[in-house]
Formats: sequence, C-alpha cells, structure tokens
Amino acid sequence: MTGERGYVGIGIYSGKRTYNFGVLVRTARVFGADFVFSVGRRNPGEASSVGSELSIPLFHFDTLALLVASIPVNARLVCVELAAAAVDVRAYQHPDQAVYLLGPEDGALPSSIMRQHDTVILPGAYPLNVAMAATVVLYDRMLKRSPGPAQG
Repeated sequence: MTGERGYVGIGIYSGKRTYNFGVLVRTARVFGADFVFSVGRRNPGEASSVGSELSIPLFHFDTLALLVASIPVNARLVCVELAAAAVDVRAYQHPDQAVYLLGPEDGALPSSIMRQHDTVILPGAYPLNVAMAATVVLYDRMLKRSPGPAQG
C-alpha cells in the first residue's frame, strides 16, 4: 500500500501464540502492508507458514515506548482494541500513513497508549482472533482506499 495510497504497518502487542503472528505476517503480505512488527517478549517465534517473512520487513520492539519512538514522524498509530471509547472501524477514516497496533489474544492494550492514539473497534458480538482482526482492519482500509467502479 505504498505510493499515493500512503503506507501501512501492522503488529501485535504481547502476542501469545506463534502461529497467530505467522498468520498476521501472511495477511499483511496479502493486503500489501509495508512492514509487520511485534512488541514484547512473550512470543519468540516470528515466522509465517508460507515464508512471507522473507518478503516483508519484520521488526521487533521490546516495549511499547520503543515502538512509539520508532514510528515515522508522518505516520499515525492506530490501536485496534475492544475499548468503550473506540471508534467503530466502519466509520473510521484511515490515515494515509498508518501503523496499526493490535492487542493480545488474552488481554488488552494498556489504556495509556489508547488515550494517546486513535483506537478503533471491530464490529461483532465477540472478539476476533488477532490475525483475523488484522484481516478485517486491512480489508477495511483497502476498501476505503480503492477507487469506485468505473462509471460509463
């Protein structure tokens, strides 16, 4: 998602399962993300099932503070979390340069980071698997950035 459409990175905070990170990497590649990242030391394995990590840059940050300090100055951090004050992703206007941070499978992002940055929530009565949440966010971004059907 580079060029005129901006760029996008996506990652997970304190990921619990290695395979979820692998699916996140694969999803990021499919939807044209520019990079993928993880934050924390809980999940040591960072590989996808199809070798996607060989064709997309991966970053690891030990802490949220290091992630925030490393985000490009022209990018906006967008938290994806079940939070009362979050904006429904269907109404959210994705920034051109976005870095999406997903919460862990069995916990939540710290409220301090959500207070400082945009936070979106996904529709549905139940939480999604983190890799599926990434798919929904990137698909929503793609749909909103795609040109409409040709008029003729």
